[in-house]
Amino acid sequence: MNPDQIRDSLRRRYAQVAQRPEGQFKYPVGRASAEHLGYRANLLARIPTEVMDHFVGVGNPFSLGEPQAGCRIVDVGCGCGMDSLIAAQLAGPAGQVIGVDLSPEMLAVARAGLAASGLTNVTFVEGSAEALPVEAGRADMVISNGVLNLSPCKASAFGEVARVLRPGGRFQAVDLILVKDLPADVRDEEFAWSQ
Repeated sequence: MNPDQIRDSLRRRYAQVAQRPEGQFKYPVGRASAEHLGYRANLLARIPTEVMDHFVGVGNPFSLGEPQAGCRIVDVGCGCGMDSLIAAQLAGPAGQVIGVDLSPEMLAVARAGLAASGLTNVTFVEGSAEALPVEAGRADMVISNGVLNLSPCKASAFGEVARVLRPGGRFQAVDLILVKDLPADVRDEEFAWSQ
């Protein structure tokens, strides 16, 4: 598959996740997953149900350190927006969060959740990890949760993370990794990129 085919496959997959995340992945989703991954209860309490129900992250990027008040954060592959909303709470009203996602359907979930959250320091924009619609040096912190493994061009995605980070900024990602080569029948499977 070429990169455009992979991105189209990802869009189709996450359009389905925006409708119903249960049964789409081989790991838990929703509130039970967020609690298991160690998100703080007081932060989860402010996440709207419609966002929480669509959470499909694989880890907790804030377990690596929390952003400080006033921090500017970019969430690569923000999906339903849960990590963006958590980041916005931690950064406070002086902070700013930009959530970027490839899926218009997942962005719709994120934007509806933002409206319900009452937070005013978050913006959600459509874009890919390989071409982040964010100015260079903008971010004090870049976070990502289970997304970079989906990128058809990892070098471009990591290059974009470096481009948008200010000098001395932090990159905190949690993701799935391969420990051995995929079998050929899985490697060529359309949804292998979106598991």
